[in-house]
Amino acid sequence: MRGKITWIVVADGQRATVYHNDGPNKGLQVIDGIGGHRDGARSHEMISDHAGRSQGFAGAHGASSMTPRTDPHEQEEARFTEHLAGEINHAALEKKFDRLILAAPPRTLGILRKALSSHATERVIAELDKDLTKNAPADIAAHVAEHLAV
Repeated sequence: MRGKITWIVVADGQRATVYHNDGPNKGLQVIDGIGGHRDGARSHEMISDHAGRSQGFAGAHGASSMTPRTDPHEQEEARFTEHLAGEINHAALEKKFDRLILAAPPRTLGILRKALSSHATERVIAELDKDLTKNAPADIAAHVAEHLAV
């Protein structure tokens, strides 16, 4: 009989690491192939300083139809986070983990919540609204210790 496998997702919209824990005194191990780092383009590469063309009459005032409605960086972060959620959803369907802990800043955590399937969400045992992406595994283990015997 195998122990409960817990995945810990540590993400911030630009980078994500997924760890697994197989039980007490096993520590956290990085799962290769899930997560990663998003290489984002610079702002000037994503948007233009020039207004787009409009089909309105000359002298029209107001926002152009070409004005971006959201920050392109936020869109890229959302795509990255949704892709991560897709990987987690796939793993949940394949029953690769029994429990799931999410650690991310509030905006990223919100995107994850919306993008996770019911198979993944039913396994969530804790959510930490903290950015732990730059923390060492031992520090992350300390943050999740109350939810997990690492």
